[in-house]
Amino acid sequence: MNGSRSFNDRRVGVAALLALALVWQLMSVLFPMEIVPGVPMVPGWQVVVTRTFLSLSNFWEGGFGIPAASAGTPPSYGVAFLSLLFNSLDTFRRLALGFVIGGGIGFALGLLLSLSEWSNRFVGAPLRFIRALPLLAMIPLFQLWFGIADFGMVVFIAYGVGVIIFTSVINAVPRVPQIYRDNARTLGASKLRTFYTVTVPAILPEVRSAAVIAVGVGWAAALGAEYLGAQSGLGRIVVASEAFGYLDRMFLTAVVIIVYAAISTWLVERGFARLLRWA
Repeated sequence: MNGSRSFNDRRVGVAALLALALVWQLMSVLFPMEIVPGVPMVPGWQVVVTRTFLSLSNFWEGGFGIPAASAGTPPSYGVAFLSLLFNSLDTFRRLALGFVIGGGIGFALGLLLSLSEWSNRFVGAPLRFIRALPLLAMIPLFQLWFGIADFGMVVFIAYGVGVIIFTSVINAVPRVPQIYRDNARTLGASKLRTFYTVTVPAILPEVRSAAVIAVGVGWAAALGAEYLGAQSGLGRIVVASEAFGYLDRMFLTAVVIIVYAAISTWLVERGFARLLRWA
């Protein structure tokens, strides 16, 4: 029964995506205006998968015996694919590091401060202040602190992810039913053992939801950080495309990011599904 329902859900999702793609293609026909000469305001799929994809060759920095685009390498689908692959890998690397570091620190710090009711209350006001800070508005500040090096980008992503995970842990621990702790203590478990064998597993379902949200925030943080000076990555393609009004390249990059974000979310959900097999 659950398998049949899951299959139907996937069919509905695929149908919705196809409908959106069809609507976009229809809009490209109804609105044929050009934002700059030769670049349509609403690029149709026939433009995106041909001319637009080929234009990604301009972002190839060289390697594997193929000179950089700046050295005169002609555009080709192979070079465009390599360019997209290596820029994607750079963004993925920054995102993965930031997600693991920020998520780990946020989770550990949340647990540490939740050990004591006093410390939990103490961080309440600062936590509300930190959560209220708009993430993208913090980019210039991190750029001034860390420059445009990869380290600063990773720290920024870690900050965005860490705040979400930290908040979820702080909020989840007090909601664990007290009877779970009481039963463990009755069976002879110490307070610390009760915490990491009862409380920590009990908050994982809520942390899973926060981690899924953090994936989206992590992607936004990664692109925002790359937007301000990265020499590689998907954000760099967006910046260069915006500078010259190449809306078709921006659209193609957005589609690629959506696919990557969906894959990242699926990986996180699968990871937590393994952790929560007992549930």
